[in-house]
Amino acid sequence: SIVRAPMEAIKSNVQSGTEPTTSAAAKRVLGTREGRENIVRAWSASIWRDVPFGAIQLAVFELTKTFILNSKDITLDINTLQSEAILGAFAGSIGSFVSTPADVVTTRIITQEVEEGELPANIIEMVKRVLR
Repeated sequence: SIVRAPMEAIKSNVQSGTEPTTSAAAKRVLGTREGRENIVRAWSASIWRDVPFGAIQLAVFELTKTFILNSKDITLDINTLQSEAILGAFAGSIGSFVSTPADVVTTRIITQEVEEGELPANIIEMVKRVLR
């Protein structure tokens, strides 16, 4: 998480067009006080995205696997790498679908532009902006 949050901030700045290059984004994110403070805000928002995503993904994976094991009509060896990958992809897509709003909030916190003298939006303010 100490590495992931800054790397995600750098990636988001480049992908959103806020910064033209990875080195410029790294300078903005790591080289300024505002950038480092923004990482902390984004990290707390990413917790609200990553924990539910992981829980949903794991639950859907295990429930689907249990359903297949208990179903007499489905003859699938779920212990193969291919079956595990398909179940994981299905579970990941459900988790991603549910956690996308939190991902939008995290990305917007990372890429927000703040005028001189203004305070950057925190999680609650950004959620309100996204919901408008």
